[in-house]
Amino acid sequence: MEELQDAIEDAQYVSAIASVEDGPRPVLPWEIPGEAELARWKDGLLASHAKDKDCIFPSLPTPLGFDWTLAQALGFFLFSAYMKESVREYVEINFIEEVIRWKQSKGRLRAEKTAYIVINYLTPLAESSTVGDPPPELAVVTPNAIASPPTTDNEKKGHKEELGPMSKIHPIVGPPKTEITEYSLRREPTDFSPQVMQELHARNSGPIKSCIGVGGKILESIMSKVDFMRNLPGFGSPSILPKEGDIPSNNAAIPPVPPRRWASAGDVVVVGGGSAARSQSLSTMKSDMRRLSLMVSQLPENLFDDAELIVAENIREKYWDGFQKSEHHSKLLNFLWFQDRTVVEEDFFVMRVLGRGGFGLVTACKKGTSGKLYAMKVMNKKRIKLKKAEKLTLSEQECLASVNSPFVVNLKYSFQSKTDVFLILDLMTGGDLSYHLSQKGCFPRDECLYYSARIMLGLQALHDKGYVYRDLKPENCLLGEDGRVKLTDLGLAVKITPDLHGAAGTRGYWAPEMLERDDNGKRKNYGRMVDWFSFGCCLAEFISGTSPFRSQIALDFGLEKGEKTKEKAIDCATREMQPVFDGAKFDEDAADILRRLLDKNEVTRLGFHGCNEIMSHPYFRHLKWDDIISDRMQPPFIPRTDVNAASQSEIGTFAEDKAFHDTILTEKDEALYDNWNFTNPKAFAEEVIEFLIYERETGKPLLPIPQNPTCCCTIL
Repeated sequence: MEELQDAIEDAQYVSAIASVEDGPRPVLPWEIPGEAELARWKDGLLASHAKDKDCIFPSLPTPLGFDWTLAQALGFFLFSAYMKESVREYVEINFIEEVIRWKQSKGRLRAEKTAYIVINYLTPLAESSTVGDPPPELAVVTPNAIASPPTTDNEKKGHKEELGPMSKIHPIVGPPKTEITEYSLRREPTDFSPQVMQELHARNSGPIKSCIGVGGKILESIMSKVDFMRNLPGFGSPSILPKEGDIPSNNAAIPPVPPRRWASAGDVVVVGGGSAARSQSLSTMKSDMRRLSLMVSQLPENLFDDAELIVAENIREKYWDGFQKSEHHSKLLNFLWFQDRTVVEEDFFVMRVLGRGGFGLVTACKKGTSGKLYAMKVMNKKRIKLKKAEKLTLSEQECLASVNSPFVVNLKYSFQSKTDVFLILDLMTGGDLSYHLSQKGCFPRDECLYYSARIMLGLQALHDKGYVYRDLKPENCLLGEDGRVKLTDLGLAVKITPDLHGAAGTRGYWAPEMLERDDNGKRKNYGRMVDWFSFGCCLAEFISGTSPFRSQIALDFGLEKGEKTKEKAIDCATREMQPVFDGAKFDEDAADILRRLLDKNEVTRLGFHGCNEIMSHPYFRHLKWDDIISDRMQPPFIPRTDVNAASQSEIGTFAEDKAFHDTILTEKDEALYDNWNFTNPKAFAEEVIEFLIYERETGKPLLPIPQNPTCCCTIL
């Protein structure tokens, strides 16, 4: 009977993850507060703001005001929807959206976004035009401003490398209307005095303006800074410029391009004209790409700030009052109130068991209101107390809550019951890298580069927050359904302190300084460099299939040194053995980076000055770091949509023995978890925005799916 139940749960789990692309499938309605309850919540929000403003953040924007609302991803999304759906004015809010995207971009992508913004929103109008009218005869770049590489076979068949989406131009009326499809688009709040705003409006005055009302010295300043792009082949169609991979490694300084006049009133801007670029020799293309990369990197980060502020103030004056009276605003308040309520176990529907930790099980689960799939890590308070692991448990929750990185499994919610504490995390359905290594023997070079690059950035994200991971191994590197890898299991991650010492993690991945003792027999202190040693062990394992200090060679080395046990032999090899990298498996660059990562001396070990010096190693010379960092690179391997985990019978359950039953939780024990409850505002906003995008695309409200009334509960 248990096997039948396991099979049912497996089928439900596979069905759930397979249907993710079909959109959210909620099973619970969103709770809506009453007027009195909503009023109390707003009063509490304002009171908390007043306290923080006086004590910590004097320039904090007032809650529920214009700047505060647009600084929230959910607030920005609903305000944008109000303008496009209710007011039917999209040009100005689209401009603000594009500026935000521009600030998030780098390199080639920033060049494309620069051209897109200038051509669509900052081309001067004819003197006879009215602000808001489209430029006459303007060939405008289409909404698909970013040329993404084809990801499917069908897309590849119809893809022409020299012609990207930006070259598919159409003479249309005004800038194109676009919708927000991201889950985290938000506008940073501004804090300008009335005097500064008055000066800004004075700089914006002049007879000629663009379609968003920007002109005068503000427009002149922007045009002068981006003038160099007019001289590059294919301007306005950056997707036909040479690829970043064609840039030589030595980015020497390049003489400036002679200036060319921008379009003035009455001029016709023609976008495209990429035939010259396509006929260039490779050397000329490389030169153009070097020039573009160099010059775009020199564009100031505040390039569009004045123009964006002018537009934002216009929007505030014309549309903010109407938004506050709209259904979109009411919806925003209801969602934000729901975000601040206490999360409870009943908000989630449990599916298949995925694994077992030290204090409880890890299961797949579904958030009832949004239909979002997550992993639920349950830890029993009694088991935590029995193992005296309260400090490590609290540290794990604190670390997960503070590190918000695409390269680390993120904490979405944490809550508790009388008996357990819960962590709701990213659901990584693709299995761990140890499992995939066992299937493949070793990884191809492109997978080694991709996985190690993301793992490196995950470690750096932890280090930036002052944590050392201490448990890096392939088992703790999980693949998502899309093939993206993230670090998981931060149970041994701790704050870096001057007196940090003691071996932690998995033998064979420990750094030698974890095992060393001083003349008095006391363990030596260590810091973040232990993670880079473990990183070297993992990279070697990705390339060859075997970790250097968990191999037969390492075991024999330790035994020959006189160690009597397998464990001591591995420790001896970690401290003293210099691995040899077979040329049949490791090329020169791979062998060199591994020797430097596995340096016994932490001071001379690669990574001592941060991950940038690892990124600069020749082993990674062909990797497009901008695409990795921005999370735009397509993974080289997509795992099967299947149960990439052990069977539930193998995972097992926890036995409740006499020691467990005899353990009593006191008020002091309970007090340890007073600050455990947590809601990640970014994760909540993503849930809701995904929900709202699905409603927008289907054109109808997304209602909960009725529960199956039969004896078997089906999770859709």
